[in-house]
Amino acid sequence: MTRGHRFHVDQHGHSVSVQLGRRSAGIEVLVDGKVVAYRPGRAKGVTILAAELPEEPPRPFRILVEDMGGTPFCVMDTAGSTFLMPQVPLTSRHESPPRLTSSDPVRRLRRILRRIRITHHGPHGA
Repeated sequence: MTRGHRFHVDQHGHSVSVQLGRRSAGIEVLVDGKVVAYRPGRAKGVTILAAELPEEPPRPFRILVEDMGGTPFCVMDTAGSTFLMPQVPLTSRHESPPRLTSSDPVRRLRRILRRIRITHHGPHGA
């Protein structure tokens, strides 16, 4: 049984990590080592968490997590840029993160993001 997954990226001078526990555990978003967003459990489909980078003014971002057939992937959406966050090992063993074998999950995520932007900002981005 897996212990969980961890994704990490350095963004705008801050360390951003996402930790996924077992399916019954929660999802944590950490910025510079501090928990800034949490969701208990993992829902089916896409889970979206909103947080901010500690700047003046604060810089909002979203984390999207989806489990694609047992392999979760994590995306960061900030200031109009959306990108996959690399998975990092939870153990001391040096392993390379699993690679996506198809671009289908990325295409699916882009469609989801377009729907979310239209829903939240109206059809013309207002």
